[in-house]
Amino acid sequence: MEPAVRDRDSRQRDRPLRVAVIGAGGVGLGIGSCLLRSGAKVLFVVRDEQGANALRTHGLERTGVFGKVSFPPDRFEVDTRYARIASWNPDHVLVCTKTTECDGVADALLTACAEPWSRRASPPAIVLCLNGWGSAERFAARFPAQQIFNARVITGFRRDAPFRVEITVHAEAIHIGSLHGADLASIEPLCRAIDVGGIPCAPSAEIERDLLAKLLYNCALNPLAALRGVPYGAIGDDPASRATLEAVVREIFAVLDASSLATHWSTPDAYLAFFFDALLPPTREHESSMLQDLRAGRPTEIDALCGAVVGLGRAAGIATPVNAALATLIRAIEPPRS
Repeated sequence: MEPAVRDRDSRQRDRPLRVAVIGAGGVGLGIGSCLLRSGAKVLFVVRDEQGANALRTHGLERTGVFGKVSFPPDRFEVDTRYARIASWNPDHVLVCTKTTECDGVADALLTACAEPWSRRASPPAIVLCLNGWGSAERFAARFPAQQIFNARVITGFRRDAPFRVEITVHAEAIHIGSLHGADLASIEPLCRAIDVGGIPCAPSAEIERDLLAKLLYNCALNPLAALRGVPYGAIGDDPASRATLEAVVREIFAVLDASSLATHWSTPDAYLAFFFDALLPPTREHESSMLQDLRAGRPTEIDALCGAVVGLGRAAGIATPVNAALATLIRAIEPPRS
């Protein structure tokens, strides 16, 4: 067992890093397993008692590309109440739910934690491990912007039981940073803990570029793979699907240029060359979370992906017919939203 990772305040209190993880899907269990392996204390806040009881009974298991680890039920805590987060006094709060739950999670966290956190000299960093674009603004409307951080995660997770997750693919290190210029020192212990626990992770001063790079990746692959019911590699292999993928990317670059936003590549051609050479090959066999959602009868995250591109394009006066068509097709086959 590696030495427990401690933050600056925790060292003064001589206790391990404490992290509350909201959501016990693939991302929550995967990152949570890394935190546990690093020696951190972890509280999982899950949606219902059935999921909570599964973790309390079986513990947590992780398999896949970073090896197998397991933790008994007494190694972490589980609750269904957001109020437990406030009393548990975490150093960081990770939001690892679907983007479709973003507003509900933000409201519940605000109701349960805003008042007790206002009495803390340093309230916990809220780290959004969410797909797509726009979640930071929703949380910043409820909490101080300097408290909100975003994580860019390009790692594939598959949860086949409420207590077991497989890491199927890994493209690049997790990056965590602030869209609002917050000091990254506060999340360095968290990044170190995740990294020590098995998944490469680092702070990023360019998180906007990182998130937009992931938006490109997800918009290019997720809806097409979900509509066809195939893994990512099949999209690149099929000429028609590849042409649509390239059209999605070119639309997004036009929107970014008109919106004064930028990612790590200056042109769509430069991005596409990197995409097909470096990003797609290691994830060829991965099935998108959008496809998994459709198979499970759940709403997808299309509104935060192609839907977000359409919204940005509308605001900038840029037409986005391909992204709009994909968003419409996905909405037509996903279950009704409550």
